[in-house]
Amino acid sequence: MEIKVLKSALIRALTTVGGIAGNKSVTLPILANLLMETQGNNELSVIGTDLEVGISTKVPAEVVKEGSITIPAKKLQDIIRELPEGEIEVVVGKNNSVSIRAGKALFKIMGLPKEDYPKLPEFKQENAIEIEQAVIKEGLSLTLFASSNDETRYVLNGVLFHVKGNKIKMVATDGRRLAYVEKEFENKNKQACDMIIPAKALYEIAKLLTWEGTVKIIPTKNQVVFQLADTYLVSRLIEGNFPNYEQVIPKEEKLKSSINREDFLQSVRRAALLTSPEAPAVKLDFLKSKILVSSRSPNLGESKEEISAEVDGKEMAIGFNPHYMTDALKSMDVENVEFCLTDPDKPGLMKGKDGYLYVIMPMQLN
Repeated sequence: MEIKVLKSALIRALTTVGGIAGNKSVTLPILANLLMETQGNNELSVIGTDLEVGISTKVPAEVVKEGSITIPAKKLQDIIRELPEGEIEVVVGKNNSVSIRAGKALFKIMGLPKEDYPKLPEFKQENAIEIEQAVIKEGLSLTLFASSNDETRYVLNGVLFHVKGNKIKMVATDGRRLAYVEKEFENKNKQACDMIIPAKALYEIAKLLTWEGTVKIIPTKNQVVFQLADTYLVSRLIEGNFPNYEQVIPKEEKLKSSINREDFLQSVRRAALLTSPEAPAVKLDFLKSKILVSSRSPNLGESKEEISAEVDGKEMAIGFNPHYMTDALKSMDVENVEFCLTDPDKPGLMKGKDGYLYVIMPMQLN
């Protein structure tokens, strides 16, 4: 293989793919490599996979000689990043040695042949759901943080995507909080699906999504493909039944409040400074026209702060994990957030715009 490619284009491709290939304690040494393979006379494909998630993207290149090679991802990124701007020449020689030249700089690095590299699955386009990137990007920003990383409850280690008609629902929970968002879009082929996509794959997709253009989501039997122009991300799906999230969302609201989101966020952040493992909760006292945000830790001290709010309903005091509150508050793009309560020992409900709901379990106050 012999190719010429611009540094800027290659860096983009390596950044897109390298996160999957470059950073794991791999069982197969070749998974720490990226596959580079020529496509016709003017394209290079770059592929990374860890067997659970795979990413493929294409780069414009002058193909002098067709071929393929796999190269250690981390080392390749480090080398390309340090080369001067402009054209880079990559030549594969005997015994899978790779020469990388730019200007007067020359590197030689050992690769491995393509034959041992796992193949990404093939898929058909007819089941594709085409949707605005902004819908998925915003939906992930509002839900993904609430997914679990507890391997014993693997079904919670992702986000539920439920598409029916012209609506997409995205739901994530770790058992102590639940984030739910529902969006409308033009589902041209009326394709429906119900799948749990691993958080690991969604963090990679979130990096690739922009606020413009569309993305195709192609569900298969036990995998899903996201297509953005010439970039494809393939992920295994999580098997199992997602919890009945509708049962978790409180139906009764004895207290409703409207609070400036930024004031609330900053106040909870300050109160969190004086929480500890022994006293991990921030206390919220909902009074007539204000909320008292406080925390107390036996060995640290205490904090108190009042914030203005519209409060409708009986006065109530309740405790929450402050980090669960700030995760949602910093993700919302609203001026005011609605906070609803039923009882001090029942979950609280935060509401954002466009049908965003965030359920959070209360904590015992010392």
